[in-house]
Amino acid sequence: MKHFKSIKKTAAAAAGLGLIACLAVPAMAYSGNQLEAPKANGVTIDGDLSEWDTSKALVINSEGQIIDQIEHWDGEEDCSAKMYVMWDEDNLYLALDITDDTPFIYREGFPLDELDAFIFFLSTNPDADPDREAYEATDWRVVTSVEDYYGDWFTYVDREMIEDNKGFETVGEYGDEQVFEDFEAAFSKTDTGAVYEVRLGWSNLANDDIAQLVPAAGMNLGFDFSVLDVDLPCPGIHSLRMQSSANIEGRDRTPALYDVDNNPSLWGTLILGE
Repeated sequence: MKHFKSIKKTAAAAAGLGLIACLAVPAMAYSGNQLEAPKANGVTIDGDLSEWDTSKALVINSEGQIIDQIEHWDGEEDCSAKMYVMWDEDNLYLALDITDDTPFIYREGFPLDELDAFIFFLSTNPDADPDREAYEATDWRVVTSVEDYYGDWFTYVDREMIEDNKGFETVGEYGDEQVFEDFEAAFSKTDTGAVYEVRLGWSNLANDDIAQLVPAAGMNLGFDFSVLDVDLPCPGIHSLRMQSSANIEGRDRTPALYDVDNNPSLWGTLILGE
């Protein structure tokens, strides 16, 4: 992956995003793209979000949020999404309500980030510098996808961009592997696409040299997410990619031009709520 100079972040860029709700905090962290994550209470991982607080979300639904393969986007019905997040002392909960006219495209043996999938980006260090332009060992890029036919979930943790990964290596890049032990996920089909629901234990993002996050209400963490969309299971066809924090003009779109894969200063902020 090539490094690219960070795109300047402005309040106007944040206003152009599909952010449903944000929480006022004393100081801005990362980009202006903010999401409050309520504390979880009785979440069941079953693909049904009826027990979720869905009043706060990050939204992907605009051409400005496309960072790759813009020519493959046919509007919101083709690919758009709402991301919900909750938390408790032991887990991070993620839910994605995605609109996709051809959901669940999976190709065995291909990298997960060339399939129908989503990527989430997270810092487990609340004291990290939000202006840093290189990943640290506590910065995470996680790709997850599901094979609809069997209902199997796969994950990929990308650590290639980290100079000192503190002993946590890249794992699961080529799919067909569940790399987390404390992980639970479910999906359900909808009339417009699918709902994905994930519970990820904080313990998965730690080792002997990387301290496990001890979450608390009011904590700010770097956070962002991508949606990947493939319409045909054909080799050589990469995924349309849309990024929550992006607000790009023009038709020149490659991941290197909005390089969240290498530059965490482009991320948004996750605020742990009550």
